[in-house]
Amino acid sequence: MFIDRAKILVRSGAGGNGAVTFRREKYVPLGGPDGGDGGKGGSVIFTVDTGLTTLLDFKYKKKFIAESGGNGQGSKCYGKDGEDLYIRVPMGTIVRDFESNKVIADLSHKDDTFVIARGGKGGKGNCKFCTPTRQAPHFAEPGMPAEERVLTLELKLLADVGLVGFPNVGKSTLMNNVVGEKIAIMSDKPQTTRNTIQAVYTDEECQIVFLDTPGIHKPKNKLGEFMVKSATDAFKNVDLVLFVVDDSKKIGPGDRKIIEDLRGIKTPVILVLNKIDKLEESELFELMQLYSNEDLFKAIVPISALKGRNVNELLKVIGNYLQEGPKYFPDYMITDQPERVLVSELIREKVLHYLNDEVPHGVAVEVERMKSRQDKDIVDISAVIYCERDSH
Repeated sequence: MFIDRAKILVRSGAGGNGAVTFRREKYVPLGGPDGGDGGKGGSVIFTVDTGLTTLLDFKYKKKFIAESGGNGQGSKCYGKDGEDLYIRVPMGTIVRDFESNKVIADLSHKDDTFVIARGGKGGKGNCKFCTPTRQAPHFAEPGMPAEERVLTLELKLLADVGLVGFPNVGKSTLMNNVVGEKIAIMSDKPQTTRNTIQAVYTDEECQIVFLDTPGIHKPKNKLGEFMVKSATDAFKNVDLVLFVVDDSKKIGPGDRKIIEDLRGIKTPVILVLNKIDKLEESELFELMQLYSNEDLFKAIVPISALKGRNVNELLKVIGNYLQEGPKYFPDYMITDQPERVLVSELIREKVLHYLNDEVPHGVAVEVERMKSRQDKDIVDISAVIYCERDSH
């Protein structure tokens, strides 16, 4: 599965205690105090790893504890410093305090690091407290305690263009057409897309990162609420919004709600009129005029995502509204989705297609095993299909 949120506990290392010792050596009278200082505790540090694309690792490991500093010893021996603990996270990770939900760190660049829990300072040994009037101190300083924090990690998807719209208007079809590969499943059932999916389009002149989102609708359950939240959150993380509508002859209540939501953002919005192959020229003109009256869209581009009509023109229009920025992905990469996620989604698509009446829409697929055959170009896949109810 694609994991974009995780709850973890981090704890730095405590500082080592200072030692209370005195020099006891033959032929050395009045040796005096010689207790060494405690070592410094290790810190917990977040660091960006460009090879990671999800927070899946934090599904299995949720506690990260750095090494504590060693205690001081006699003969003015200092305790060993604890090693720092580095936690690797994907680029675009936001670190929040779990209780207050306050943003602590935003790791959006490849060289970003952040000390989230600083190691405790080591305590001073009794030799540091020796003075002319206090020549035999029988005390030392304890090490500073560890810092402990409960955190929420969120993966901020680094996208240029977000696709939003009512369910089943062709957002996934458009994204598949743009990258030339099938990375988002399609069916005639609404709310087929459940997670946000990144697609990367690269040519000689530019690289554009698209974000396909679940259809915005009135949720009826927890899954629906999650899907709508994923879609509306996309407004905040992109530089340009594509509002995709289909060949409906009027602006329905669902599209009206999305339009009102889009009025509240500063991000430029382009309207994409999809499925124009089903419209007469006069009907298309009337529909474009209807949406033009909303006075919201920077441009209105009619296309047919299924047949590829006018998609290249849409890419040119998108390029006019994007600013220059870093190239995040290599040329060969078309999505950030792990292989198992793509496979599980393709299986779910087939379930929706072939078991349309027998199995309800609320199914999930988990790939348990994938193994390539040595003698053939075939991959054996073992997967579990979960249904909403036992009766299904």
